[in-house]
Amino acid sequence: MSLRTLLIITVVVATAGLEVFGDPIGVSNPCVGVRDGYFVRDLNDCQAYHYCFNGTSRLNKCPGDFYYNELEQLCDYQDKVMCHICLEKTGVQILPHPQNCNQFITCSDGASYVGQCAEGYAFDRTTKVCNPLKRVSCEMKHCPSEDNPNKIVFLPGVERCDEYFICREGSAIQTFCAPGLYWDVPNQRCDVKENVKCSL
Repeated sequence: MSLRTLLIITVVVATAGLEVFGDPIGVSNPCVGVRDGYFVRDLNDCQAYHYCFNGTSRLNKCPGDFYYNELEQLCDYQDKVMCHICLEKTGVQILPHPQNCNQFITCSDGASYVGQCAEGYAFDRTTKVCNPLKRVSCEMKHCPSEDNPNKIVFLPGVERCDEYFICREGSAIQTFCAPGLYWDVPNQRCDVKENVKCSL
């Protein structure tokens, strides 16, 4: 069995119990099957979360720049939460991690999960599978562990041309340009798409 087949089977098995069904008017309810009093992260906004009670959802938002941390059930600093907004809301997509060659992001029906390649393997951006490290070209920038207030560190997007990451306390925080603009990697700014070369 190939590594790619094994990865696909793992994703399908891991996400089989996570399906969210829409209500009769077609609006998805993240609280279906969730116990009362539990808070569920929102798939479209890193700061938003849903309070679940009697199978219904009440949308809330974290204050300021905090992201919702579903694991801890609280609003937390952005660098403590891995939040990736998936472009596709249906199906499965596998994307490179913004700063770790041996990790990848799986988007399954709009929800993101971080996966890890086995020891000695790295995620191959071309084939979208984990391959032996010596066969993978990995020239990624990494976020410095400490912030320099005089220099903001940016990383390029992994899924979309308008996506980029801002480094904060060693973590890559997903960010997007305003509508109609693309991230210009060499100039480290958002610009009109005519001025930007993007291969995503």
